[in-house]
Amino acid sequence: MNDSLLLAVERTENLVRRGSHPRLSVILIVEGSPSYAMRALESIQNQDLYDLQIVVVCRGVVAGVRHSLEVAADRDIHIDLIDVEDPAPGACLRAGFAASRGSQIIAMNANEWFAPQSLSQMVESSCDASADIVFPSVSLDRYDVHRERHSRVLDATSVSEDEDRAACLTQLVSCGLIRQTSGVLYDRALFEACLAHGDAFRTVSFLTFALSQAKRVSGCGRARFHAVAPSITETFDPTMFARLSDDIGALDRLADSLAVAGGGDQLKQVCQRYYYAGLVACIENLCLSPHGVSSIERSARLHDMLEAQRTRQMVVALKGNHRGLGLLYGSIASAKPMRCALYTHLAAFFNRSGVRTVQ
Repeated sequence: MNDSLLLAVERTENLVRRGSHPRLSVILIVEGSPSYAMRALESIQNQDLYDLQIVVVCRGVVAGVRHSLEVAADRDIHIDLIDVEDPAPGACLRAGFAASRGSQIIAMNANEWFAPQSLSQMVESSCDASADIVFPSVSLDRYDVHRERHSRVLDATSVSEDEDRAACLTQLVSCGLIRQTSGVLYDRALFEACLAHGDAFRTVSFLTFALSQAKRVSGCGRARFHAVAPSITETFDPTMFARLSDDIGALDRLADSLAVAGGGDQLKQVCQRYYYAGLVACIENLCLSPHGVSSIERSARLHDMLEAQRTRQMVVALKGNHRGLGLLYGSIASAKPMRCALYTHLAAFFNRSGVRTVQ
């Protein structure tokens, strides 16, 4: 094939890309030197959905990964490869959305991937339910020192707005999907509104705003999205409790608005338990991280967490219904920092040894 013919083919492909309006655009954000970038891309390419655009957004990507992505983009007309130099948070997502053309949007990172047929099942579910948001079932994966994968599944089967929004939100909080923003299918106009609202993408605030604006929400239990399970004790995170406070504030505002509209007490109880689980994770991160803080700073931080207004509200709300919350509830309720630290280490020991610690 001569050079002029190659140039003509390339121009035709570019016109097809710019002029087409695919049903779904998947924004794949690749930063640094991710080990699984090609696995993430291939999991999208190997779906049985042709009406698809893949926007690969690169920022600071190492040469080897960048070359592999270029080769894939040259071979697949569905892929648009763009580079972003702006270091601002959210710049990659906004650039990817600007390059997208689909009427529905999914965003994900390079360390995440879809199981086969998931995208077509989610699109089908959105059509059947006329849904603005479709949640897949999520497999939270972690790898041990032997590189064996261990997974915990957040099942989206029961997520539906067939009854009312309060019941739907209760299901999302109960099954853990309220924290899941990536891998979720959004209507384009809704996703654009969330970006304009200014909340960071991977936060509960982003999702609660989306839920407040959505006309209908659906879950697709057959679709499976694999994400990295959050690590609690590897490194001390001084911002963890502040993020929990922001998340529960956004969740409380949405829950209160739904309660005014006729939501039941079950939603409030579920939100209290969500906060308790997040607080336990913050305490474990503070007390169990190998490179943590001094005992003086730990006591001060524990005191702030335990005496926080939201924590005391949670203790009062769960006072008569704290079965199954584990060993730490009593020390949190009594607001004793030293006792809380001791019980955290004790609970960690029991968990490693397999001893049941439910109160």
